[in-house]
Amino acid sequence: MADTTPPKEIEAMDTPDEHVTFMRRQWAALAAFAWEKYLSEGRGAIVIDLRHASKDGPTINVPTYYVAEGSHSLAERGGWPTSEVAEVIEDYDPEQDVIFIFLRLDGDVFHYNVSDELTPRQAYESKSGKTPRPS
Repeated sequence: MADTTPPKEIEAMDTPDEHVTFMRRQWAALAAFAWEKYLSEGRGAIVIDLRHASKDGPTINVPTYYVAEGSHSLAERGGWPTSEVAEVIEDYDPEQDVIFIFLRLDGDVFHYNVSDELTPRQAYESKSGKTPRPS
């Protein structure tokens, strides 16, 4: 029988403090990704899927993807995990905020509405080489 216990390094990532650390470390890339997906797919959230994370030598791979409101992907998941998440998706400001949904190892779901001085639009424009436009 195969051991289905996740590696300790992945278990260690599954705490609120580590979620915040992950978002901070990856902010520029994730904010740019969120803005790009917002432009092409509409409002949504970045899903951090710790349940399907894997360890390959020293590297930890965490599936990360965007799910948009009204998308086929969202329908396949049966909608947003809670009415509170649905409300956050409806109300957030995509130019300032990124919604993150963490699929936790214990089956629980945490969500965060995150903003930073580097806005999603600015992160995208910086990454794509476009000159940021004044707001």
